Amino acid sequence: MLYIWMPEADGAWLWSTGNDWQSASNLEQLIHELQPFQGQEAVVYFSSRNIQLIQQKISKQHVKQLGPDGIRYLLEEYVTLPIDQMQIVHHFKAPDSLTVMGVALSSLQLWQQSLSLLPIKLIALLPDFLLLPVPQPNQIILANVHQHTLARTHEFAGASIEDVGLFVSLTPLVAHYKYANLSEAQFDALLTSTPEAEHEVFEYQFQPVLKAKQHPLNVLPKPKSTVTVSSYWKVCAVILAAVILVQFSYDLLRWVQLKKVANQTAEQSIAQYKEWFGDNGRITEQNIKSLFESQLRLNQAGDTNALNLLSRVGPILMQRQISAQQVNYEANVLTMQLKANSSDDLQNLTKQLNQQGFKAELGQVQANGAGSLGMVKIQ
Repeated sequence: MLYIWMPEADGAWLWSTGNDWQSASNLEQLIHELQPFQGQEAVVYFSSRNIQLIQQKISKQHVKQLGPDGIRYLLEEYVTLPIDQMQIVHHFKAPDSLTVMGVALSSLQLWQQSLSLLPIKLIALLPDFLLLPVPQPNQIILANVHQHTLARTHEFAGASIEDVGLFVSLTPLVAHYKYANLSEAQFDALLTSTPEAEHEVFEYQFQPVLKAKQHPLNVLPKPKSTVTVSSYWKVCAVILAAVILVQFSYDLLRWVQLKKVANQTAEQSIAQYKEWFGDNGRITEQNIKSLFESQLRLNQAGDTNALNLLSRVGPILMQRQISAQQVNYEANVLTMQLKANSSDDLQNLTKQLNQQGFKAELGQVQANGAGSLGMVKIQ
């Protein structure tokens, strides 16, 4: 089993076979170092700064009444994103402890795209506070691990922190603090913030999470089950022939419509690739993914923020059938020359981007044949 610790931005990657952590300065070096472990299962830890986590006292009966959908919306007042744009997991521990944790789907998709370049079989994505041991009741664990300061307040709760004093002041005080490898300033902040508590030093050693694939806080999307499909056809086998014929006709019509949409999407993707990376006679619907990954490897030293913006803006452009003629990223601003059917389409796109939390500005719009060209700046 391999264990990989993702950096928050452009920092070093860490990996381990279960013992000490090894360092790789970038993704390309990590790909090279993991070649001897081709195809092995891997657990990946991501920064706990990317999570929103709440814990509530709630009865088991109330949890059943809420159901999975109701539990998801317990997180709604604590996040800025719509709930349907988040991957949310939860865990109930008897008698009355419910943990709900969410991660932005855009971040999750970006991680999966990066990790797909590694020669591994990804089985779990876990928050990095799980790298610390489980605290006892009325205890908090703090540790500085490879320049990452982590805190664990509960079996299913913790954080990645910058300021120890601020973190302690914002969490309920406990009687016992256990710490490892804190800097002098961090330890002084801990003592100042918790003068009456007991403080105990310990020697940190990496302990992998057992059964990581089944862990309640594993945010890796599970593969869809085929059981419901199989059951569906068993039921269809016993209904009237007329109903089967109607269902078949409906499915056929739906398949034709979806196939048409899929073909249009593939054509737009290929056209977009050519506009961004130049014409390539070998581009097909089957190989565009691998060609894009190749371009990503060649440009992986680029700005992560630019890739993040592109991954979030791209689906919106495809949805509105707007193509990018030119793309430039400089000074944290993504500038795109967009081609649309009309100037109204560009104005509506800018409005939608602003509504979804971007800072978008539409520049001068020019007529271009049957359509319009416009420069859009996005932050």
